[in-house]
Amino acid sequence: MILVERHAELQNLKRMLDECKLTGRKVALIAGPGGVGKTTLLTGFSGYAKSVGALVLSASGARSEQTHGLGVLRQIFRSLELSAEGKERLEFILASQELESRGSRLSACAVDELTDFLLEASDGRPLVLALDDMQYADSASLQALLLMLRRLASRPVIAAFAEWRISNSKRLGILSECIKQPYFHYLNLGPLSLGGVTNFLRQQRFSEARAERLAPSFLAVTGGSPLLLQALCQDQFAGRAEPDSEDVELVRAEDEVSVGAHFQVAIEACLHRWDPQLLEVARGLAALGGPASAAELVRLLGSERRTVVEALSALTDTGLLRSGWFRDSAVQAAALSGLDGDALAALYERTALLLHHDGVVPSKVAERLVAAGGTPQKWSVGVLRDAARQAMREGDPSRAAEFLEVARGACGDAHERAEIVGALARVLWLVKPSAVTSLLVPLRSALEVGSLDGRGIVMLSSSLAWQGRAVEAAMVLERFDTQQCEFDLIATAELMLVRQWLRWVSPLKGKGRADGIARADCAGEEAVEGESWSDLVMSAEQVLESCRLADALPVAVLSALLTLVYGNRLDDAQRWCAMLRTEAEAYRAVAWVALLAAVEGMVALRRGDLVDAERHTRRALTVMPPHNWGAAVGLPLSCLVYATTAMGKTSEAEALIKEALPEVHQNAFWLHFLHARGRFYVAINRPYAALADLRECGTLLVNSHLDHPAFIPWRSDLAEAWLLLRDPLSARAALDEQLILANVEDERVRGCSLRIMAATLDIPARASMLSDAVTVLFKSGDQFELAIALADASDVELEYGRFVESRLSAHQAKRMAKFCGAEPLYWRLQKTGGAEKQDDTPKTQENTPGFTVLSQSERKVAALAAQGRSNREISRTLFITVSTVEQHLTKVYRKLRVSSRSGLPAELYLMGSADH
Repeated sequence: MILVERHAELQNLKRMLDECKLTGRKVALIAGPGGVGKTTLLTGFSGYAKSVGALVLSASGARSEQTHGLGVLRQIFRSLELSAEGKERLEFILASQELESRGSRLSACAVDELTDFLLEASDGRPLVLALDDMQYADSASLQALLLMLRRLASRPVIAAFAEWRISNSKRLGILSECIKQPYFHYLNLGPLSLGGVTNFLRQQRFSEARAERLAPSFLAVTGGSPLLLQALCQDQFAGRAEPDSEDVELVRAEDEVSVGAHFQVAIEACLHRWDPQLLEVARGLAALGGPASAAELVRLLGSERRTVVEALSALTDTGLLRSGWFRDSAVQAAALSGLDGDALAALYERTALLLHHDGVVPSKVAERLVAAGGTPQKWSVGVLRDAARQAMREGDPSRAAEFLEVARGACGDAHERAEIVGALARVLWLVKPSAVTSLLVPLRSALEVGSLDGRGIVMLSSSLAWQGRAVEAAMVLERFDTQQCEFDLIATAELMLVRQWLRWVSPLKGKGRADGIARADCAGEEAVEGESWSDLVMSAEQVLESCRLADALPVAVLSALLTLVYGNRLDDAQRWCAMLRTEAEAYRAVAWVALLAAVEGMVALRRGDLVDAERHTRRALTVMPPHNWGAAVGLPLSCLVYATTAMGKTSEAEALIKEALPEVHQNAFWLHFLHARGRFYVAINRPYAALADLRECGTLLVNSHLDHPAFIPWRSDLAEAWLLLRDPLSARAALDEQLILANVEDERVRGCSLRIMAATLDIPARASMLSDAVTVLFKSGDQFELAIALADASDVELEYGRFVESRLSAHQAKRMAKFCGAEPLYWRLQKTGGAEKQDDTPKTQENTPGFTVLSQSERKVAALAAQGRSNREISRTLFITVSTVEQHLTKVYRKLRVSSRSGLPAELYLMGSADH
């Protein structure tokens, strides 16, 4: 038992005990808020009185027994040691009095007899009557005790009462006649001070230093209440044996206060044991969710103002409140813990209505509506939708989805409910696309009854298409056409991109498709015939320029980005990904983060940056696992297989191929995966397996009207497979066909085709074609393909005996291979003896025509710019500022008479490499 900052009060009680032997009766009232140690003090004094030979008779009031007549009196007298005859007589007196007066007041004769019992039992010893929780004692017992104290006025007796009054404005009640008497003493207890809390912790066997460090935190949580301090200390030692002086410092290495089960139980016990009005006010405050005025609580609870004010004051005095709010979240939880579901929902519903009438921000009102499980009242739907929009602005889609889900249940209007479901689908897609599946049925139902608007129809179709349900998606779009919805320019662009997506995810011909797939084919054919690729690119730009992720159609945005990628507008695609990624991260929209990472991986792959391609794609599949990718899962998987294969991580690529097969949908994106697998087989020298995959890929592309090298350049890898089988004629035929199909401006496909075709030619023609391939690939920006072309050119130059040129090409190829992460190519060049150290770097003539006008620093900057490096990348590589890079490039453009880096000569690649 710990008594801290109560020694003065204890000494006062001891002195009263000594004085009563000389002066007669003493009455002490120990008052104070709940949990401040009144019971501890009373118990401590009772123990002391027993130790000095006094007769101590104790009792305690209880709220549940407050209406039971003479309950306290029975407790006191039952602790007396009486003979059988005496016990029988005592029971007769109490029973008869309870029966005759119904416990309101004892007769004078009964009081006299009870007084005689006390005198007989004390036998001249000091008598201590200790009554705890006097506020709950029955009035008949209290009246009898006061009457007996009058009769014992000259006897050595001390009556100590412990009482907690909610308000100091209340009178002392039955003890009011004593307060002005010299024998009466009033002891008022308050919470412990910081020093008292420190001392309390020391007595709990915390070290001196640790007690001083933790005391402020303990005081902040408990308000100095000894009861709560004791519970909080137990939480610190939870799961341990009673600490001793050796291991007490190991209880918690960090200086943090842990609020646990002991503290929670103590709070619940206090709130449910104390006055009911405290619990009611605490519950109202907890439901409001923040500090509230007495007026607000009066309106919420329907209580009297005085009652609420007194309860708030009492809760503050007990240490549960500070500045009008709970000191710890455990107190708020404890206040609501005893309510059943219906009562709690009703409380939150009243709270929401109150906050709504007071004009509180929608999110605060919506939180209470969610806790109440919604309300059928019409006003709540608008509040919940406004709160969802606010949550999206704050970057919290999960919270917005929660609000919209409740709004959906509360809405009675079919058209508005359809709008809510559509908005909910868009929000859920930000976090977890697979969760949208549960909304497809209500969206279809809304479509059937005609309550789904045009944008909702497109949302439903795109969601079905995302899951690969192309037939259903096409049927939904047919309904859209029959309704003849009017769309603005952006919505029309979105619709065009959704149709293109439908074409990409439609099941492929020849893959066991049913006749019903014709609807999806029609949608795809319409995309081909009705809109040109330039129209699609224009739509992509329109959608991206007006895109807000919170309200965007994910399929339309992804389709727009892929349109830019397939159209070789890689810079634009990368720029939009970077801009949208910032918004996605602000929204914590994991689905968008994954999608944008996948597109960035595709961009990096087409630029030949294998390291970035692998990094972005792994992030995409980590943030959003394959089962959430729906029909688009082939995109990130194929990119990762392609990158890991080119980087020499063939075991990882093989594992991906084996694990990914069940996930891949049989659509156009699956062909990316089939192409990557064929390339993998080429890399590990399994040409027949590669031919099987690449031929199937080509057949399906041709049948699906998607056969264009900008989409999948499968003929390049097919030609390499034929070369492994020593069939240059078949390889050349595939490449000739690819060059015919490729756009003139598609340098990546043309350069790669020329590089591979060179292997089908004799040495003189091969060297010339490789030179053309290097020039074209340099302009394409694909560093990996350029590195391969340079490596092949180095081999040809070596056969020609042009050793300086061979070493120069090999050196540049090896540098690029290392930068790209192409380990197999790097070690192939290493084995051929390509230069590695700076001293071994081949030198070019300083008087190379056309470049003598450039300084050495300008040549280095120009060479890196010719490689496609950004100004910032150049500054990091050469350890100069971005401003210096810009100045050098300005001089280079002027001296070489070009307007931009795209006009820089291809020879700068080799010249700059030798210098750098």
